[in-house]
Amino acid sequence: MNQYTTPIEATFAMQRTVLEQSQRAVEQGFDLQRNAGEMLLSGIESQETFQRQGVEAAETAVESYFEAMETATPAGTNVRAFRENADEGFDRLKELHAESFDQLEASVEEALDGHDELSEESVTAMDEGMDELFAAHEQLQEGTVEMVEQTATHNEEFAERFGSQLDEQAERMADIQEQFEAQSDRQLEQATEFQEQLQSQVERFQEQLEAQAEQFETQVSA
Repeated sequence: MNQYTTPIEATFAMQRTVLEQSQRAVEQGFDLQRNAGEMLLSGIESQETFQRQGVEAAETAVESYFEAMETATPAGTNVRAFRENADEGFDRLKELHAESFDQLEASVEEALDGHDELSEESVTAMDEGMDELFAAHEQLQEGTVEMVEQTATHNEEFAERFGSQLDEQAERMADIQEQFEAQSDRQLEQATEFQEQLQSQVERFQEQLEAQAEQFETQVSA
């Protein structure tokens, strides 16, 4: 190692660092998308529990009302028939509630499974390609250092030519760094878009569920 090979090895080391950072950025981008989906799925499950408890509380209140009515009204009135209709309505509402959330969760899980499959294939292909790239990179470094050690002289002409080559290499590294930053930004945008798509799906489902609840309330009131 001498004054000429030292900066060459440092340059190759910096290149490897950029490549490794780029590889990690891609993997982290996939992880970010997965985490966003899992957080949304967890929120759906919590929302299902909360809404189911609300339906059950309403059912309990209606049952208490009809029990009081049956006690206070003479035999032969239609209170029992009204109560049976309400019970059937609540049974149907709970059934629709469970079915709707099951469909939503299945849809989100399917999207996550598809994302996992694509991520796994992409990461595997990237890892294989990066392994080959690192191997070729190491061979290039060894060959370059060996060539410089064999041919280097301390004359001014070589120093100027070598300095110019290092400047060009630094410019290429700057370009690689810009590409890496752009790739990181794209990964973040993709993760945000993926989360927004799932959130939009949940909002549409929520609107449908609210419409079903309003329809049920109208039927009970009638």
